[in-house]
Amino acid sequence: MTCKPSCFTAIVACVLAAQGAVALAQPAYPSRAITLVVPVAAGGAADALARAWAERVGTAMGQPVVVDNRPGANGSVAASYVAKQPPNGYTVLFASTSNMSLNPFSYKSLSYDPVKDFDPVLMLAGTSQVLVTNAATGIRSLDDLVKAAKTKPGGLDFGSAGKGNSTHLNVEFLAQHYGLKMTHVPYKGAAPAMVGLIGGETQLVADAVVSVVPQVKGGRVVPLLVFGSERSKAFPDVPTVFEAGLTDYPAGGWYGLMVPKGTPKEVVARLNSETARFWADPGVKQRMDALYMDPPSALGPEPLAQTMKKEAAVWGPVITRLGIQND
Repeated sequence: MTCKPSCFTAIVACVLAAQGAVALAQPAYPSRAITLVVPVAAGGAADALARAWAERVGTAMGQPVVVDNRPGANGSVAASYVAKQPPNGYTVLFASTSNMSLNPFSYKSLSYDPVKDFDPVLMLAGTSQVLVTNAATGIRSLDDLVKAAKTKPGGLDFGSAGKGNSTHLNVEFLAQHYGLKMTHVPYKGAAPAMVGLIGGETQLVADAVVSVVPQVKGGRVVPLLVFGSERSKAFPDVPTVFEAGLTDYPAGGWYGLMVPKGTPKEVVARLNSETARFWADPGVKQRMDALYMDPPSALGPEPLAQTMKKEAAVWGPVITRLGIQND
């Protein structure tokens, strides 16, 4: 049996009408709660940023954004979980340099690929780390540090939040530039590393601005260098890594959003538009200023993708040269 042109036209019309009905039946995003998976424990600046975003954006979109803290393995635990979730916009990863740009080089076996398993959404906020020294060392500037390290190679110890973490690699990057030999002492987190510095176990630590400020005000540590493109408002007299001559440093720290590969573009666009409104809120800006978090210079997937690409090109060779390998 053949179908006449009029019959075929009728069938096409029916199919299109059915497709339109299905499309109309699809609920607008979001129609239920969104889970934001955060790779750090509750508390601290990164978690505070995540929760502020979740609260503001959830209210704006009319659906709750639930924060799910999954710390461990420099953010790999959280990233591995999100990579396996459906690409529908209801599970979002709170990403950073560590789990997107460093882990692929420092872990022997990684159960996710930042490029193949994720779509970038946007850079949510920028932040900086500050290199500080125990006040008892007598080191008061970067020049002092370089002289002390060269006078006694291997005589200075620096702590970090863990092997292969950005707090580790930032100091290694500085040491490489100046040809310094210092001993790395990894801790299980940034807070223990700072305790170790104050207690005299180490002489140097790179940590987030918000964590460093109270220690500087208390006279326990001295800031030497800002790992960022601009001087910190907290320490306007402390030079940046670029001013120190490390012009190949890839970028300051960042936090961003990633979603499983194949997530609809309209979902990514919605998350971007709501983040723009997030930063436009004066109350939010005040809260972020207290955390020393800066708004992104540009929204959208491409700026984040380019930052990750640049970081990988720099940190990959550094990690390989240092032979950093995590299990």
